[in-house]
Amino acid sequence: MLGRLLKRQIQPSLVYTSQGYVDSLGRVGRFFEGNWAGAYVDQNTALGIPAIYRGITLISDAIGALPLCAYRNKREVIPTPQILMRPVPTETRMETISAMAAALIIHGNYVAVLGEPGANGLPDSIYPVAPDRVQVTREKGRIIYRIDERVYDQSEIMHIKNFTMPGDLVGKGILAVAKQALGKEIAINEYASRYFDGGVNPTAVIKSANPDLTQEEADALKTAWMAMYSSRNRSPVVMNASTDFEVLSSNAAESQLVEAQTAGLTEAANILGLPPYFLGSPNSSRTYSNVEQENLQLIKWSIQPIAERIEAAFSDLLVRGQTAAFKYDSLLKTDTASRYDAYAVALSNGFLTVDEVRDYENLDPMDHEDDEIGEEAEDESLQSDVVDTVEDNNYV
Repeated sequence: MLGRLLKRQIQPSLVYTSQGYVDSLGRVGRFFEGNWAGAYVDQNTALGIPAIYRGITLISDAIGALPLCAYRNKREVIPTPQILMRPVPTETRMETISAMAAALIIHGNYVAVLGEPGANGLPDSIYPVAPDRVQVTREKGRIIYRIDERVYDQSEIMHIKNFTMPGDLVGKGILAVAKQALGKEIAINEYASRYFDGGVNPTAVIKSANPDLTQEEADALKTAWMAMYSSRNRSPVVMNASTDFEVLSSNAAESQLVEAQTAGLTEAANILGLPPYFLGSPNSSRTYSNVEQENLQLIKWSIQPIAERIEAAFSDLLVRGQTAAFKYDSLLKTDTASRYDAYAVALSNGFLTVDEVRDYENLDPMDHEDDEIGEEAEDESLQSDVVDTVEDNNYV
């Protein structure tokens, strides 16, 4: 009996209102789909937050600028497959990859329709679709995509998901998980704009000691004052003893506007997974002494989680045995002196060859240069023999 009592759950009755409900235990709930700051949050308004825009473009453009190559048994495949060189025929590779990363951050999903198969039987191109046009469902064990009026099977779609919970069909982006924080930042920016436009607080108050002042008289006094002194008129003001004029002084610091905007930089960095100093947060400290270490942190915490999702999606479009991977060398390159010191250590310990070092520096192999010199010398020798033969034939 005690077990039944412990397992028994109280089922509170609910009283519904237009704004929410109150149960019999006094708990209040609300039906709410917006955000408490009162600002409308979507892709465009979120990108209107300077720190969010900077953070998203920093991550997405950094990924878009990385070379995307195919590898087999840890060796690069030459030439690079077309699907990696120019995935979307009408866009450059950087435009496509940058848009992928941005969509994953903002919406949590990147969806594209696969193009026609190429010579290897696999798609040579993809055609991206705005995530908000796509509905994803599971039917008979298959994932179905509805784009506008058309229906696609999972085999016809490239779908890259950002963070998900087990069983989720779609990923989660900042619009879904950080809607309240984004709404707050949008509201702060709107308040700041109105503040500097003079629309937040009145600049002055006219006080009257007349207890019988009517609303019509107050409006007439205000209108007369604005007509005479709202322009650049610097003439002195004459008032009777029952009227007083008081300037209402206010500044951004008193309204905590500056502090709120400063805190917003740190919050934007947390939302995007960036070290705060990348967004100019004054409360952050740069603990790493050189650019290489800072870039390592950027790659590890901000770029790599997105990049590996993109790599896995493209690997599925390559022939068996090949994988897609970004080259991070451009982000990890240090100053010339430090780079050459590292090469010297690698060469002296034998885990890099001269040709490998030259490849990192985008130079031709040493043997290739020797072959070219040999070929040029051989060509000159053949040309000389031809000239000698022609001259010999001219003799009778």
